[in-house]
Amino acid sequence: MSNPSNIWTLNTEFATKSQFKKFHKKHPAEYSSCFANLSKVKSLLDSGYKLKSFKLGFFRSEGGELYRVGQSGIAGSKETRLYVYLYECEQTIYVLSIGTKESQQQDIKNAKKMIKKIK
Repeated sequence: MSNPSNIWTLNTEFATKSQFKKFHKKHPAEYSSCFANLSKVKSLLDSGYKLKSFKLGFFRSEGGELYRVGQSGIAGSKETRLYVYLYECEQTIYVLSIGTKESQQQDIKNAKKMIKKIK
């Protein structure tokens, strides 16, 4: 069922709560920055922008329908990636996982598996 307005919904049901809690405790500034950046993406989508019609330095595709939101504006920060699936026909942003550059390959693999479950 599609969303009748332009407002996108955030869905965290596929996110592992313990992973996010642990990451927030270890890297609070990066965690907050990623979610602030996700809010910027959501605002653009809520304003009617189409997914591929805007460019942000912290937001990019990881192939298919998987996107990552990075941290920004934090000197000396741990490079962080918040993985999300943007399901356009339902206007839903699924928050999937969060990790660092070191865990990137495994995080992408796991996130793509989650997308298959969502579909």
